[in-house]
Amino acid sequence: MEAFGLLIAFALTVVLVLINMSFIYPLPISDIGAVRYRTMPLMTYALIIINSLVFIVWQAPDYYRAFDVLANQREALTLLQLYVDKIWTYGYRAIFMTEGQSIGAFTTFTSMFMHGDLWHLFGNMIFLWTFGRRIEDACGPWRYLLFYLCAGMVANIGAEVLNPANIDIPSVGASGAIAGLMGAFLVLFPRTQIQCLWFLGGLLSVPVRAIRGIEPAFSRNVVLPAWVLLIYFGIRDLLPSLQTITQGDFDGGVSNLAHLMGYLAGLLIMLFVRKDLLMRVVQRRTA
Repeated sequence: MEAFGLLIAFALTVVLVLINMSFIYPLPISDIGAVRYRTMPLMTYALIIINSLVFIVWQAPDYYRAFDVLANQREALTLLQLYVDKIWTYGYRAIFMTEGQSIGAFTTFTSMFMHGDLWHLFGNMIFLWTFGRRIEDACGPWRYLLFYLCAGMVANIGAEVLNPANIDIPSVGASGAIAGLMGAFLVLFPRTQIQCLWFLGGLLSVPVRAIRGIEPAFSRNVVLPAWVLLIYFGIRDLLPSLQTITQGDFDGGVSNLAHLMGYLAGLLIMLFVRKDLLMRVVQRRTA
C-alpha cells in the first residue's frame, strides 16, 4: 500500500508540474514528424536516465528524507546539509576553475547531471526529450553527446566570464546543454512543427477560431513553428542576461545567462552534423 501511495503521489506531482509549466507559457513536448533518419535516439534516452538516476538515487534521498524527519530537527538539518554539500562540491563554481578546489574544471561536467529538485529535473528532461532526439539523429549518438557536453560547458564558463559580479553561487542543471540543443534545432530545423502543452493558448484559440468561422473548441495541445517557439525562448533569456552582464545582479535561481550562452553554442552544431544533412542545410533542401 505504501508503494501504491508513493506511485499516486508521484503521478499527481507530474500532473501538477505539467499544469504549472504549461498554463501561461507553451511547454514543448514533441516535434511532429519524429526524426529525420528514423533512428532510435538511444543517447537521448541514456542522458535522461543518467540525469534522473543522479538526482533520484544520489541527491533526492537526503533532500526528501529531511522532510520526513522534521520532528528530529538535528537529523533533518544533517540530511539537508549533506544535500547542500553535494551541490556546493560538485556544482559548477568559478573558484573551482581558478583555484583548483574540489575537483576543479571537472565540475563543468558533473554540474550538468545534477538538479536542484524534482521540478527542475522534470522540466529539463521534457526539453531534452523534445529537442534532443532530432539533433541526435542529425549528428549520430557520439557526436551528439560531444556537442551536448560542449554546449553545457560553454554555458557554464560563458555565464561566469560575462558576469562582472563574480558571485560564488554553484550552478547545477542540464539547462545550458539543453539550450544548446535548442539553438542547434533552430539552425537545422526551423520549419519543424512543435507540439506544445499550453492551456492559455488553448483558451485564446477558442475566440480566434470563432472569428475565423471555425467551430470553437478548447485544446491544451497547440502546434507552433519551431522558429517561433525557439526565438521566443531566446528573447526570454536575452533580456535578463543583458541585465546580468551590465549590472552583475544575478543572485541565484534561474541562470538566464547560462541559457543564453548554451543557446549561442548551438551555432557550433555545424561542426558535428552528418555530412549528408550538412549538404541538405547548405543547399536548403528539406528532405
